[in-house]
Amino acid sequence: MANDPMLEMYVFESVQLTERLEEILIEGENLGGFNQEHINEIFRIMHTIKGSAAMMEYNQIATLAHWLEDIFFHIREHESAKPNWGEIADICLQAVDFFKAEVGKIQQSLPSDGDMSAILVRCKSELEALKSGKEPPENSKKMVTVPLDTAVAVPSSVAVPSSGGADYVATVYFENGCKMENIRAYQIANALSDHAVSLSTVPADLLEDCSDEIISNGAKFIIASTQDISVLREIISSALFVKSFELESSAGNKITAAPVVEKVDAEVEAAPVKQVEKPVVETKPVAVPTAAAPAKSAPVTAPIPANEMKASVINVNVEKLDKLMDLMGEIVISVAMVVGSPDLAGLKLDNFEKSSSQLLKNTNELQNVIMSVRMIPISSTFHKMNRIVRDTAKKLDKECELVILGEETEVDKNIIDNLSDPLMHIVRNSMDHGLESTKEDRVNAGKSPIGKIILEARNSGSDVIISITDDGRGLNKDKILAKALANGLLTRPESDYTDKEIYQFIMLPGFSTNETVTELSGRGVGMDVVKKGIEKVGGTVQLDSIPGQGMVVTIRIPLTLAIVQSIEITVGDNIYLIPTLNIRESFKPEPENIIVDPDGNEMILFREECYPIIRLHQLFRVNTDVTNFEDGIVVMIEDEGHMVGLFADHMVSEQQAVVKPIPSFITERIGQIRGISGCTIMGNGNICLIIDVKSLTV
Repeated sequence: MANDPMLEMYVFESVQLTERLEEILIEGENLGGFNQEHINEIFRIMHTIKGSAAMMEYNQIATLAHWLEDIFFHIREHESAKPNWGEIADICLQAVDFFKAEVGKIQQSLPSDGDMSAILVRCKSELEALKSGKEPPENSKKMVTVPLDTAVAVPSSVAVPSSGGADYVATVYFENGCKMENIRAYQIANALSDHAVSLSTVPADLLEDCSDEIISNGAKFIIASTQDISVLREIISSALFVKSFELESSAGNKITAAPVVEKVDAEVEAAPVKQVEKPVVETKPVAVPTAAAPAKSAPVTAPIPANEMKASVINVNVEKLDKLMDLMGEIVISVAMVVGSPDLAGLKLDNFEKSSSQLLKNTNELQNVIMSVRMIPISSTFHKMNRIVRDTAKKLDKECELVILGEETEVDKNIIDNLSDPLMHIVRNSMDHGLESTKEDRVNAGKSPIGKIILEARNSGSDVIISITDDGRGLNKDKILAKALANGLLTRPESDYTDKEIYQFIMLPGFSTNETVTELSGRGVGMDVVKKGIEKVGGTVQLDSIPGQGMVVTIRIPLTLAIVQSIEITVGDNIYLIPTLNIRESFKPEPENIIVDPDGNEMILFREECYPIIRLHQLFRVNTDVTNFEDGIVVMIEDEGHMVGLFADHMVSEQQAVVKPIPSFITERIGQIRGISGCTIMGNGNICLIIDVKSLTV
């Protein structure tokens, strides 16, 4: 797929369309029905999915989209229709899942061969139910589509009712070897439909494999239109790969000609084109809008000004952005190597200082721009949770409202990709464990009968904080503590554990207080998946709860993982970096503030609180002459509310660090090193280790 730009574009557009479709369906269902704007947009999306899939020859997707399009088309054009919105929403969401599964196969270069028979049965049943109601009069100027497998060919000998307009019969022949003749005829039908009162084709079903018949006999279009014959001539002649055509009116006018409009380069056909139902019967001209690229129809009378044709947004392959970010990291390292070169030590070079200062400024600006390109709103991930809430509520027979705040908050693309699963598990957990089982339980607790989950994102420095809050029962800390005791997880007396520490037990692998296993919970894997998924992107998870009032899950994740601001410290001859975000304060310790407990553990009195001290030279087994506290420096670091003091020799300077992972040949031999999260390359070319604050503060 990576070598097929057309396929990549198809997948990209399909993902965007299915996500938007899902949003509309959830929104309409929450409103109790779909308004006219919803119906029109769903119709357009289905229309585009059908046309693009047919062009790419994914017939399963195209056929299902066609049936769904028919349902909404009937609703749109028949005011007397009485839709069962709940059933229609279920069918459409089931179809969305099918589309996603098939597009996933296409991305993996697998055949699109999913079984859609069950969905088609529901589609046909719903469409029949809609049509069994009172139909509008024949002259009500409404439009009706003919389903793919029920379309009837109209022979050339059968006259088409004019409905007050002139009748035309067009027969089109395509160039030899142009391929996909049925799809090309389909595109012409699409263009003609915008200028027709009624239209049918021979062959009737242009989405079926009828290319051989078209090659032998041509594609025939029977048209009723109030337009002049010259308009239809221009539409047909402007189509791609038309070798010749015949166009005859009921008044006896006849045109036999080759195309008169200069052909567009064949590469244009690679773009998904606007499609239309093959035979469409209508009693007024109706232009069917679509999000796909429109097929060329009527001739352009004037060129579009260049400034109106410029696109303000382009799609860029994520791999290119990753490569750009990697190059940016190398530039940061190169700049550090130039500016911090040992050869310049002791030299006073004013011009060099000015030039290097400007270089650093430009590098920082370039880095910010590249990072901003990779940043995307978190809204797409948040809105996926609407579907999770909807489906889970139906399975559990609960009612719940999802409130989304701060959806415009932006996060790095790689982090967004890893957020969906953790958020899904948290939301399901809130629905299953958090919210009360029945409305009566909530009313008896003085709450609204409808539960509420609030999904919020906000920026905090160089981090993004995401909170998931529910107004359910909250966590039962006594039950959690008893389970932890039974599993042998306690390392100190029960009374020594704070509420937050107790709540953190549910993040451990296999920990579950559910006594029964259900489809949604009870296996003890949900919150463990959350923790691992968040830690994978450098984030942290905290739980808080008020019994009887609800629970809050707070996720803190970095804006980006590639480049971090850090403080350089020395221990002996070694240099280490500490992320600036985790540093609370640094100072020369006073001897009277150092406390040693009976077990020999060293602590420091900091702002009237005692915190443990970690001597880095002992932790990393580094030789140094600085062993007395008054000769070195203490750096207070914090993570998830836990604070410790790191004792080092000196603090040198602040700098940007391009995070590189510890080489695998090292970790495979000695495992993960406590206190080290990665490494970077210094200006002098040496490798410097980055302190892992999380592992030192637990």
